Amino acid sequence: MSQETETKNVRHSSKLRKLSLRDVLRLILPNWYWYLLSMAICIAGAILYLNITPPIYERTATVLVKDSRKGAGAELTAFSDIMGGIGRRSVENELYIFSSRQLMEEVVLRYNLTTRYTTKEGLRNVDLYGREPMAVTFLSNDNTLKGSFTLNVDNTGKVHLSDFSNNERFKTVAMPGDTIATPLGEIIITPNEASYESGKDIKVTKYSLNKAVETYRKRLKCAIADKQASVINLTMNDEVPQRAEDVINGIIEAYNQASINDKQEISLLTEAFINERLLSLGEELNMADDHVATYKQSNRIYSPAEEATLSAEEIKRLKESALSLEANIEMANYILQYVMEEGSTHKLIPASTTMSGGASQALAANIDLYNKGVLEYQRLMTHSSESNPAIVDLEAQLNAQRSSIIAALQSHIETLNLQIGHVNREQQRADSRMEGSPKKEKELLSIVRQQKVKEELYIYLLTKLEENALTGATAESNARIIDMAYGSDTPIKPNRAIVFSIAICMALLLPFVIAYLCRILNTKVESRRELQEALSAPYLGDVPCYDGKTDGNIAVKDDGRDALSEAFRMIVANLSFMAVSKNVNVIMVTSSIPHSGKTFVSSNLAMTLAASGKHVALIDLDLRRRTLSKSMGHRNDRRGITSYLSGNIASLSDIITKSDLHSNLDIIYAGPQPPNPTEMLMSERAEEVIAELRTRFDYIIIDSAPAMAVADAMIMDRMVDLTIYVIRSGNLDFSQLPDIERLYRDHKFHNMGILFNGVKQSKHGYGYGYYGEEENMTPIQRRWRAFKQLFKRR
Repeated sequence: MSQETETKNVRHSSKLRKLSLRDVLRLILPNWYWYLLSMAICIAGAILYLNITPPIYERTATVLVKDSRKGAGAELTAFSDIMGGIGRRSVENELYIFSSRQLMEEVVLRYNLTTRYTTKEGLRNVDLYGREPMAVTFLSNDNTLKGSFTLNVDNTGKVHLSDFSNNERFKTVAMPGDTIATPLGEIIITPNEASYESGKDIKVTKYSLNKAVETYRKRLKCAIADKQASVINLTMNDEVPQRAEDVINGIIEAYNQASINDKQEISLLTEAFINERLLSLGEELNMADDHVATYKQSNRIYSPAEEATLSAEEIKRLKESALSLEANIEMANYILQYVMEEGSTHKLIPASTTMSGGASQALAANIDLYNKGVLEYQRLMTHSSESNPAIVDLEAQLNAQRSSIIAALQSHIETLNLQIGHVNREQQRADSRMEGSPKKEKELLSIVRQQKVKEELYIYLLTKLEENALTGATAESNARIIDMAYGSDTPIKPNRAIVFSIAICMALLLPFVIAYLCRILNTKVESRRELQEALSAPYLGDVPCYDGKTDGNIAVKDDGRDALSEAFRMIVANLSFMAVSKNVNVIMVTSSIPHSGKTFVSSNLAMTLAASGKHVALIDLDLRRRTLSKSMGHRNDRRGITSYLSGNIASLSDIITKSDLHSNLDIIYAGPQPPNPTEMLMSERAEEVIAELRTRFDYIIIDSAPAMAVADAMIMDRMVDLTIYVIRSGNLDFSQLPDIERLYRDHKFHNMGILFNGVKQSKHGYGYGYYGEEENMTPIQRRWRAFKQLFKRR
């Protein structure tokens, strides 16, 4: 990108960026009437919007959910002690249930929300929910059915149906209660008790079930009221408050009923399961009882603990018996040895030891008798000899008794041995029973344990059956209603204050935005500041926009005090400042592009100089367009500068025409259009013409061709003293200003000055028309002008 292009872009972007407060006010103040018009339109639009838009009401219900995590939900539940956290409720889950499609579908079907009744009241369509005079029943079970039609009841009570959405030509008349065949299927129209104005059209719209459900689901808002609580707010906005209340309350009712139904269904399923399990478990328990009884009977076990105690006591008793018998045997053997010892024939036998040894009474009696005989024998021996017959007989008797005692002792010992053997055998059997008792007890405990498990499970199920029956009988919802659907009777939308505020803001902002967009999208030069920022050439002045009548392109008056005349006088004054070092007699007026007003400027500048007493020549040297000659009515005049330059006219005086506008003003018209205007202007004859005119006139004003279009103006620069470069407001593109600046810096036109033409009074910044117009102003106009002047000075 070249430096030149960058300069253009930078300057152009600076034009878009620079928007001061003064510029903003200049965008607003001159266009005040647009703000009034915008205000009127926006306020009217707001009123129309309020009349068309139906009011929207808000309804809200509050529900407390029994959240298991927050201490709620402590109701009795079968098997809750073994289910752990399964089935626990949370407020987040219940939030999704409230907004579920299933609950909304139940509400839509319950309140017949698939059918809507509306009527026209003024500019607004009014919903007749809850007060429809006629109820339409669609006999078709097709949930996808949709359409609309118009219903009208005449004075006779007949129902007229028309404007069906799927068949606009279909029309029919029927009586209320009749079954009517329509393009939407068979319907029945039932009159309600609501008041109705006959002849008024009612539009009946049938929505599909899916669309109605989704529509109301989107409008129902469910939100948790507080993170620390398990409270849910159900909110819905609707143009009919009653419908919003019905939907919200219907959702809550359907939720509660669904919750109760779920609990009752679970209770019934639990009851069936428990009864089935009790039946099979009862059979298993009976079998276990029979098994225990059979095992005890076959093993003769009545009580393992008592059996073990009895066995231990029996073993103890048998051991004591065995020890006693062994002691008796020892005593009997001792006595037998004592009796059988040599020299013990006439000794006494211990009787007490015999009795303690468990001998029989007969043996004890024999021993006692024997001891008495021994004592008698010893007494007799003290008084007589052994040959004494009494002693001999007594000795024989004692020997016989001794033999009998020995035989009895031997028999007694054998009996004791037999008893010891019997006791030992009994003890072995007792020990055997004692050793087998733990095994039998273990087997019995295993059988009894199975019996106990089934028994406890049976009792547990019986308990849970009662708990489940109690749960089913006292089933309640998971939620408690804190507040039913309620709300204010004041609609939330449309808010009149907000609507009018928006309308006023739009009324104030819209004209400004349009003006600002027009400004930033407009690439044309519109103000003096833009020229002064982009160009370094001297600024000669502004020419206000003039839309009045002209006399041959001349609008200034000899003694005029209007804005245009004052502007040209100021330009003449500025020209005098540029003639300080050199006399300025020949002035060329040019521009970048056509339609910049150079002919208008040159004509009125010449008239202004002539009015000041100067002898002025106005020359039309735009040989291609000849705008000045055409505006003066000399388009086909043969007496022109081209005729003189081509040699067709020899005398210069022949092409000078006295103007009827002022005695000091002479005009030289262009003449016929030449084929070679550039060559004519480059000729020496052209220089001679200007030189000759310098001697005759005080000022020579040349209306030249546009400088950017052809080279004519640059060719003429050698003959002029000053060049006025005309730029018309809104005509020249901002991107062309660098080209004009380059012309000035490269001295393509020496002594060049800028003149801004076509400036509107709201943009010139100098207050044209201040002189000479104030006396014709009203007091309001004077105050307004004073305000603008104060603003401009600031």
